[in-house]
Amino acid sequence: MVRRLREVELEYVIKRIAEESAVKRTRVVVVANSRSSQAKKVELEALRPIKDAIFGRNQGQSKGISNVTLVQYEVLPTDVDDNALKLSEVLKDDDILLTLGGDGTATIGVNAAFLSGKKVKYYTMPFGNFNDIARTARKARGSTVYGLEAKIDGEHFRFALCYFTLGMLAESTEVFDENRVREKLRKRNGRLLFSLMVLFKWFVGNHRKKFVPKFRYEMDGNRAGVEMVGISDVIILNGESMAKILRGGNYYLGEKFLMRCASLQNFFAMTWFMICGFFGIKGEQSKLMRLIFEEEGGTQPIEIQAEGEYRRIEKMKSLEFRKTKEALQIL
Repeated sequence: MVRRLREVELEYVIKRIAEESAVKRTRVVVVANSRSSQAKKVELEALRPIKDAIFGRNQGQSKGISNVTLVQYEVLPTDVDDNALKLSEVLKDDDILLTLGGDGTATIGVNAAFLSGKKVKYYTMPFGNFNDIARTARKARGSTVYGLEAKIDGEHFRFALCYFTLGMLAESTEVFDENRVREKLRKRNGRLLFSLMVLFKWFVGNHRKKFVPKFRYEMDGNRAGVEMVGISDVIILNGESMAKILRGGNYYLGEKFLMRCASLQNFFAMTWFMICGFFGIKGEQSKLMRLIFEEEGGTQPIEIQAEGEYRRIEKMKSLEFRKTKEALQIL
């Protein structure tokens, strides 16, 4: 089923490249990570077939797709933000930007597209554990979408198409950087089930920690604010899903996102959240949300993630989420 989905996606991508290049010369910027757990599958099921289609190497194909320039960007062993910045400098107006991989590779593409300020057409093919960005892109084919931007103490932090989280859920993603876990993900089927088991084991050992200090939040310019204590997670949702099994919505088409503050450190609270989230995460809708950490926020490290890519912030007094001013065109 997963392989058939990729075949359908591949057919769509090649068709759209051909259609775009029939009108004018088209640059296709392909982003892949040769060190990822699914690098071999990416090469065999996406990168090589795309090259073969463009250069006319497919069986029974008399010629390739004319008017196409192929540019390949290899993800560097640094981090999301460094790669996004470097990729943004490569992009030009009217490029097709195609990422091949999981959400980590896809979020590099999303951030690069927004950072560049160029009018690119973005798409991604799914080769990860959760593939939230690919799921949203597939639903949004041919549409213009609005992402999320996070600012820390007034300075740009990162863009996201689907979601941000702050706190326990963000910190739990660190477990996927362990060599043991990555090696097992590389070798086995059933990666989603294995990933959920890894996260559950992490939860059992870490759920008693304090993840988010007391804060006050303002929405849509209302500076009266609401004080929050005992919260483990802040969720900002903009896409179709979070961690594959939690349902979102098409907030990316409009001017508002969904916000949810939750205390999930109790096993039953987490279980209920997951069950309810399967049918759709509930929360408040907003154009702008600002969190102000009035006490420990300036000293307590806080974890924040965008679509599975996390960062530990050592000192933070304010955190702001808003919709992007510029839209992103989906291929």
